[in-house]
Order: sequence, then structure tokens, then C-alpha cells
Amino acid sequence: MTAVRALPSFLEINDDLAAAWCHTPWAATDMTYDGDAYHGVFDVDLASDVSDRAPYRPVLHGAILAQIVSYHTLASMLYAYTNDHVPALATLPKVSLPEARKRIVVTSLKLSLRREVAQTRVPVRLTIDRVTDKWDSHRMAFAVLSVDVAGGLQTAELEGCFNFRDRIER
Repeated sequence: MTAVRALPSFLEINDDLAAAWCHTPWAATDMTYDGDAYHGVFDVDLASDVSDRAPYRPVLHGAILAQIVSYHTLASMLYAYTNDHVPALATLPKVSLPEARKRIVVTSLKLSLRREVAQTRVPVRLTIDRVTDKWDSHRMAFAVLSVDVAGGLQTAELEGCFNFRDRIER
């Protein structure tokens, strides 16, 4: 009899990732997948960024946006990988969550700060635009991703890969 592999939920992946992440002024509070996109809601402590030198109205700035986008990308890619949502990722070797976290590499990140975001509950939506399987030549899979923050007020385009360039076989 073949053992059935228990697939982690998006929230279980978030809990695992949050336990390994450093302290931040934001936290992912909700993660869902609708069959097309990976959604998250982040509670952001905008007031923690206010100081005597910067007493202006707090807004979500580029550094925090980059952290949130990176976190949501990692959580979404882990969920896609562990649950076989993308055929090119489904063929990669299956490893534990901590091991898979080490293998996801964001190779480029382009942020578009279109309008200020002054809300403390920030919705994020990630779509996987393309995955290219380069297993035979590089033992990697490359991905192109799009992220929409706060209903399009800010966006990000990312490229990354799953790196299996050691002796793990599929």
C-alpha cells in the first residue's frame, strides 16, 4: 500500500515560515488560494515607522513593501510546490518545508510604488505567470510572478527559481 502524503495548508506553510522569519512590523494574518492566485492579508504596524525625524503620516514604504512581497512570494511558492499546483513544479523532488525554503531564490524584484498605502490591513495577490522547467540543463525551475498590493496601489514583478543543483534526484 502506498502512503498518502499529507499536503500542508496555506496557513500551515505560513505558520512554518513565520516561525523562521525575523521580527517585523507586519504579519500575515490570512492566506488563501482560489485556483488562480495566492491571496494574503498582512497586518502592518505603520505607526512603528514614525519618529521625531519622520513625523509625517505613516504609509507603507518601499522597504516594508519589499519584505511583504518577498514573504508572500516565498509562502505562495512553497504552497504551489507542496500542493502540485503548477505542472513544472510538480515534477521537482519533494523535500521538507525547511529544505524547500532554502531552495527558493528570488533573482529579481521590481517594485512599482504607484500610490501611497496608508491602511493597516494590506491585501496581497500573487499570480504565477510562467514556470520554465530547466531540470535537464540546470537542475532548476524558473518562475515569473506578479504581485498586486492593496488593490493595485502598488505592484511588484519578480523572477526566481527553485535551485536543486546538488545531488537530490527527482
